Amino acid sequence: MNIARAVILIVVLALAGAGVVAWFSRSPASLRAAEPGPSATDPARGAEFTGEQIARGNAYRKPGYLSFALGALLQLAVLLVLARGPMSRLVNGLERVPGGWPVHALLAAAVLALILTLATLPLAFVRGYVVAHDWGLSTQDVGGWLSDQGRGLLVAAGTMSVAAVAFYGAVRWRPGSWWLWGWGAFTMLTLVLAYLYPVIIAPLFFNFSSLEDTELTREIKWLAAEAGIEVDRVLVADASRRTTSENAYVAGFGSTKQVVVYDTLLDAGGKDETLFIVAHELGHQRANHVLKNVALGSLALLGSFALLGWLGRGGWPWSWAGAEAVGDLRALPLLAVFAFLAGFVLLPAENLVSRTFEREADATARELTEDSDTAVRTFRRLAFANLADLDPPPLAVWALYTHPPIPDRIELFLAPSQDSP
Repeated sequence: MNIARAVILIVVLALAGAGVVAWFSRSPASLRAAEPGPSATDPARGAEFTGEQIARGNAYRKPGYLSFALGALLQLAVLLVLARGPMSRLVNGLERVPGGWPVHALLAAAVLALILTLATLPLAFVRGYVVAHDWGLSTQDVGGWLSDQGRGLLVAAGTMSVAAVAFYGAVRWRPGSWWLWGWGAFTMLTLVLAYLYPVIIAPLFFNFSSLEDTELTREIKWLAAEAGIEVDRVLVADASRRTTSENAYVAGFGSTKQVVVYDTLLDAGGKDETLFIVAHELGHQRANHVLKNVALGSLALLGSFALLGWLGRGGWPWSWAGAEAVGDLRALPLLAVFAFLAGFVLLPAENLVSRTFEREADATARELTEDSDTAVRTFRRLAFANLADLDPPPLAVWALYTHPPIPDRIELFLAPSQDSP
């Protein structure tokens, strides 16, 4: 396939996908503007939500499932289109660039990241900007949103370029056992990324400051001490520049570990709710979930590289893309297809582990705070603030949910404690 046809096909697919998602994202203005009401967060309501509240979450979230599916298919289609000619032409041009194979691999991966980003940009704009504004979740203007996409591209291009150099370096250095060395290299890259994310990547998107409320800081440190965790400070992210959604997270390990709370959460929630959320994040720290995720990811990488090593022994499927072997730079789109499919197959298992970790963190929060009413009130308020799907399809939960659905999390705090007589 020549480059002109490839460009036309990718543009048509990208615009068609965005159009379909825009169509299915339509919803009545009255539903978007509906407020949950002052009593909606009453803990006495437990895990029960009204039909209107469920319908509102469904109206926002259900098209998101479609967007995920179409986005995945679009990326797969783009990679297959590139494999059928355009990548070979790109590699032919790169071979004239001085610097040898490391420079060629770095540039090819960066171009691939750029093409994928541009192809998915219309779909991302519909869901991440237009629909988010319609539902009052976004506070950005177009310039700010595009700036974030540019930063995301830099991260993707940098990550893919380093990964490409590491992969092709392993193939060239150890032709017989490259898949084992590649697994080791990618495991180290995963570990380094997890370590550096809080200090290198996250600051590209947020400004961070220490929590200024001295009383709240003191209570957080007391909770941390009860959990057996040393916390120097809790950071606040200026998420309100981008969104009205509320969130908190834990990232990094060792000297880079951080507990981060969105300023939207601090502004909208009370002190007890913030303490509960932080207690949940402390649960992740106490259970070493960051490092456990890296270890489990390494096991998945081992299986993936072993399969890739077996595939790399033959001429197919690499010859389909005009490549001589797996170590040929022309095979890069097919390598990306393999990584995509491996990630897709493993996604339900990864999310099952994630949901298990989230339940463990919720259990820790229950233990540390001993305040089920605050937990239920917090979950209910977050469900409305973030437009959660309150009745998600079981298939979506199984395949896509990193957290248990809100009603399930509430049920944990409504159940009698194991320590109760």
